[in-house]
Formats: sequence, structure tokens, C-alpha cells
Amino acid sequence: MAYGPEWRNLRKHSHALLNLSAAKRYTPMQELESKVVLHDLLNRPDQYYTINRRYATSVIMLVTYGYRVPSFEDPLITKIFSVLEHLSIMMAPGHFAVETIPGLAKLPQWLFGNWRSWGEMAFSHDSKIYLDLWETLKRTTDDGTANDCFSKDFYLNNPKRNGIDDLLAAYTCGGLVEAGSETTATTINNWTLAMALYPEVMRKAQEEVDRVVGSGRMPGWEDEENLPYIRAMIKETLRWRPVNKFGMYHSLSEDDWYEGHFIPKDSVVVLNWWAIQRDENRYPDPDAFEPSRYLDSPLTAAEYINSHDPRSCPGVHLAEKSLFIVISRTLWGFNIQKKRGPDGKVVEPATKMMPGFLSVPTPFECDITCRSEKHRRIIEEEFEGVNFDGLTYKS
Repeated sequence: MAYGPEWRNLRKHSHALLNLSAAKRYTPMQELESKVVLHDLLNRPDQYYTINRRYATSVIMLVTYGYRVPSFEDPLITKIFSVLEHLSIMMAPGHFAVETIPGLAKLPQWLFGNWRSWGEMAFSHDSKIYLDLWETLKRTTDDGTANDCFSKDFYLNNPKRNGIDDLLAAYTCGGLVEAGSETTATTINNWTLAMALYPEVMRKAQEEVDRVVGSGRMPGWEDEENLPYIRAMIKETLRWRPVNKFGMYHSLSEDDWYEGHFIPKDSVVVLNWWAIQRDENRYPDPDAFEPSRYLDSPLTAAEYINSHDPRSCPGVHLAEKSLFIVISRTLWGFNIQKKRGPDGKVVEPATKMMPGFLSVPTPFECDITCRSEKHRRIIEEEFEGVNFDGLTYKS
């Protein structure tokens, strides 16, 4: 969407409902879902990869639509990830020949229109999913059965009064799910990989959690300001494996010059986050996972990841809280180590990434074990008290 009144309207609504103050209303959802993660890790630690993906998707679905995703086999997850697959294809540089040879766009669709045909297919598929979710939300809000969520607030603010039709509203809400599902899961799984690769970092983080929280309870929101190493660890994960390898695409609103190069208006530009985060002048030994880089940083993870961009992600504060609560609690309750084979030898975890614009790690082997019987008992007791029925915002 081009910058203009319509874009400003959408951003105004999104930021009003997802700013730092508003994000605190959603903490009950993250609180409960993180307890489910710990219980799942107790019972099927080898499935950590999908456990983390379910957590991230369920949190953003609860926040956006008031819908909880109970398992990774939920049919709605299949639909959401099919949309994400389309987004990955669209974001891949040079995927379509027309990007390399722009003149092909002038040819009729029947002659060389595979990119147009694909776009029409993707739009038809994706818009149906988002419109179905939006129409369901409208219906349940009108009859008084909708759960508290972003889309409900958005609908009650009467978006049509501001020129936002149903399709645009559906994509605004659906875009939050696109932005907050695989991205958060990717960060958690990359962090899990880092813990397996850097045991000394994990031990240092656990020492901090044990000192501040102890073994008698799980970390909570009240502990965040007293866990600087955990906060630094989240920032380092975002640097070590930036969620989006290339950064988001932007279109210049006017002609510009950069280091002697002329860039005309409407050019598409990217920041190349991967290269920026591996600048040896800023980050010595950039391939190493070293949270201490950020111990003296005054910025939150949200401010750090968006400091360069006025079009900052509206849900970044929500994402930061999702990361803190599940990472701090996982460290409190579990050890993450390299796996050992039947012969007792260490199995090095795979460190490759999936194709696409996100830094999604390929599934890797690791051992995730509960730290003690006391931790196990607390995790099970907390899980028994989990109840999503009638879940409302935190006042």
C-alpha cells in the first residue's frame, strides 16, 4: 500500500490497539499459553519445533481474533501457513522473470502472464481466508459472543467511517497473523538452537533466573526488569538470526541519492538486515552468540529492532512480551543440550535455514530435559490451573 491517507488511517488504528500500553492487555493470553508450552515440553520434548510454532500462532490468533489454536494439527493453522507460503514466494527477490526483465509486464497475460495468474490465485486464496475470519468476527461481535481481541476493537471503532472497507479490514487483521506467527516461532526456535550450541550462555542465563526468581515459582512479568541478561539474550537472538533476512521492502516516495548512486522515485529498496547485523565494526565476532553485547544497551528489544524504521511493526511490543515470557520460563524449567546418539557421541545440530525471506531454521535435534522434579511438579500444577474459558483483557 502506498503512503497516504488510507495508510495513515490503518496505522493509526493498529498502533492505538497494539502500542506498549495496549499490549499489556494481552498478557493473560501469553501467560497461559507459555504454561502450555512448558507442559508440552515435559511430555514430548522432541516436538519442541512445532510446540513453539503452535504457541506463537495461538497467541497471535487469540490477540487478533479471540481464537485459540489447541494443537498444530488445527485446520486453521494449515490455512494460515499456506498464506505465509504465498507471502514467502512474493517476497523472494527475482522469483518471477518480470522482476529481472520489467518489459515482460507489457506482454498480454495469455502470452507471458504466469506471475499475474499466480498473483490472482494467491489473492483469491488468501482473501477468502481473511474475509471468512473477518465475517465470523463481525457476526459474533454483533450477537455478543465474540471474545475480547484486536479485531473486535477494530470493528467496534467502525472502520467504514474512516474509508476502510471489509476487504481492507480483513487484510489489516490478517496481516497481524502473518507478521506475528512464523516470525515469533522462528525467533524462539533460533534461540533454542543457540542454547544447544552455546551451553555457557544458557548456564549464565539460568544463573540469573535462579538468583532472581528461585526454583519455587515460574518467572513472571514482574521479573522482567530484574532479568537484564534474558532481555539481552532476546536482542542477541534477533541480531544473530534476524527474523527477516532482507528487511521489509520499501518504495521511495521521492528521488534520492545514496553514496553517489541515484535512486529514482518508486524504486523498491531493502535494508539487508543480515549484512547490517554482521557488520564487524559494530559487532566483533558477529557469528558468535554473545548476549553481553547488549547488557549496557538502554533500548528494549522492540526499540532495537525497529529503531531504523518509521514504519515500525505495530505488534512489536506484543512480540517482545511473547518472547520474554516463554524464553524465561523455558530456561527456568529446562536444560537444552546437544543430542547424543546411541553410541554416546554428540550429534551436532543442523544450523541451516529454510529457503525464503525469513530466517526459519531447519528442524534440528537437541535434548530438552526438565531441570528437577521440583520444576516438573510446579509445571504440572500450573498447567492444571490453565483455563482459557471466558479469557478477557487484563484491566
